[in-house]
Amino acid sequence: MNDPMMILKADHREVKRLLTALAESEEGAERERMCADVTAALKLHMEIEEKILYPVIEKQIGAEDAEEANIEHGLAREGLSTMGKMVAMPGFGAAAEMLKGGITHHVEEEETELLPELKEKLDRAEWLALGDAIAAAKAAAGAPVPPPARRRSAKRKVSAKK
Repeated sequence: MNDPMMILKADHREVKRLLTALAESEEGAERERMCADVTAALKLHMEIEEKILYPVIEKQIGAEDAEEANIEHGLAREGLSTMGKMVAMPGFGAAAEMLKGGITHHVEEEETELLPELKEKLDRAEWLALGDAIAAAKAAAGAPVPPPARRRSAKRKVSAKK
């Protein structure tokens, strides 16, 4: 039983970390490797959201919200392309920061608006099934999946208060 918000937030934090390190990197092989890593991570994340999450958002929240998220992914792909072309050029850090800014905007909307609203509209089983589908897609692609959060039993909470 995987919580989709937990998985996606973990992805978001990892991409932010990678982009920050990348923007500060020095030209050379390490930057090229980091650029390839962030590109692969973002492309997989976007593909999973587009195939699994956004159709549910479109059905449960609305087509306009799903369309906006897809447009933002298109802009991120353009930013990745620009950044990749500039990996050994002056101005690379600016390209990485521009991509990071767009992703930060997208992540904020997803985490504070779309996902909470979707969680309200789905019942618990549907929400967790969505998380399981996201986790399965990540695992199938060979990407790490954060372990499901452990639920504390109500009994343990009551016992702990005594």
